[in-house]
Amino acid sequence: MSYDYLPHLLEKADRLILDTRFYLSSVPNVDIERGSGLARQLQASRSILTDLKDYSLLTKSEIEECVRLVDLVLLPLMEYLGKPHKAHMPQCSRSATGKPGPARYNLDLHRAVQLHDMGNTWKDIAESMGVSLRTLHNHLGQAGISTAKIAYSTIDDATLDEYVSQINLHHPLSGSIVVRGHLLAGGLNIQLHRVRASLRRVDEEGVALRFRGATKRRVYRVRGSNALWHQDGNEKLKPWGFIVHGCVDGYSRMIIYLVCSNNKRSKTVGACFMTAVSQFGWPSRVRGDYGTENNEIERKMVEKWGIAHRAYLRGRSVHNVRIERLWRDVRRDTLEFFRQLFSQLEKEELLDTDCKTHLTALFLVYHPRIQKSLDETTTSWNNHSLRTERYKTPFALYELSKERAINAGYWDFDAGDNVSNVGDDYGEEGDEPGAEDSQPVPPRSDYFETLDDEIEAGIVTTDDEVLSEARDALGGMDLEKDDVKKIDVIQLDCE
Repeated sequence: MSYDYLPHLLEKADRLILDTRFYLSSVPNVDIERGSGLARQLQASRSILTDLKDYSLLTKSEIEECVRLVDLVLLPLMEYLGKPHKAHMPQCSRSATGKPGPARYNLDLHRAVQLHDMGNTWKDIAESMGVSLRTLHNHLGQAGISTAKIAYSTIDDATLDEYVSQINLHHPLSGSIVVRGHLLAGGLNIQLHRVRASLRRVDEEGVALRFRGATKRRVYRVRGSNALWHQDGNEKLKPWGFIVHGCVDGYSRMIIYLVCSNNKRSKTVGACFMTAVSQFGWPSRVRGDYGTENNEIERKMVEKWGIAHRAYLRGRSVHNVRIERLWRDVRRDTLEFFRQLFSQLEKEELLDTDCKTHLTALFLVYHPRIQKSLDETTTSWNNHSLRTERYKTPFALYELSKERAINAGYWDFDAGDNVSNVGDDYGEEGDEPGAEDSQPVPPRSDYFETLDDEIEAGIVTTDDEVLSEARDALGGMDLEKDDVKKIDVIQLDCE
């Protein structure tokens, strides 16, 4: 054996140990075949370590310590694989039929069809409901429900190009997969190759630019939907008075919310979060940065789960990769369009950001438009296919995981991972933070005595009272109706 391989071996063993800890923390909701693979790799690593006789790189005691660390996860893994606990996997209830034979499964076929329409396979749906694929097919057949794939929409290329042109007009930086998500949200199921061909016809230059910007994805692990939400604020449009608050489910990558506001007060961010909780249920944990705007969410999470649960995890934004990655797509699909528009208004001297009247008018006119675009982005994103997830959509992944958790009996309690597996880096991706990045930031107060203090601290962009007075002055003007002269009228009324 070449001992040049030792550093690589140790790095691989360390990764195996982390993966096995995660696996064991998820018992019994685990895949046995996956566990067997981990066991084989750990045994191979252990065998190589115990056979080492050259102590030039590691002392004998250091090698023994490495073996001990491997054994700490290998032994309980082997015990589980040798005598697995009865898996608390999805269980489907039964009802007696009054006829000879086993009781009949109580399957919610409407829910099964709903999950299939989202893009999930019948096999995955059967597993999430706690029955075999054959049983599910039998129940569907007896109910007269077809198991065929959803038919593709039969529209010609010219009609498709019209739809794609409209989407491209409002979301010019979106790629074919996200555009397909927009089409699906509008009720059109179009093959991906047709969407790509349409984009080439409609926006050939944009296709080339987006291709050069393709990124490579990394591995991410949490238990399932609602195990960990990632939330953050985006200030790309802050120079013009707009702040966007966002949150994404880590497991499925489903957007939980995108909300445009004129401030980043902690109570505003907390209200966005609680609205999402009322819709999706409580996440087990949330990851955010050190900003004071996150204080209210942290208070709510600690109140719900307690301090020992590690309910709110803080770190620097650069390591909150799930939400940072989402911002790139939101920028392409929505924010960049408005950034370029506002920059052009300034360049043509139609907008003065030092003028409060201009910013008030801009907010009143464009806030509903930005929010509408964000809503469209949310719908299209949640319906776009993820290559790394066998082309399932975020919405399909979220709902399938939820169905599995409901039938396993833990959705209404705690959908997250065991707290023993939740370290400071839980839910992070990419390289380890440097020494400077890993230093914690002391908590700061989110209380400000005056509005001027909030504005000076960058918490508020445009005063709520000023916006309210401006709306009252405009009477019943429809601010969402397109009108190129409207912003001039608003400026006059505001003055």
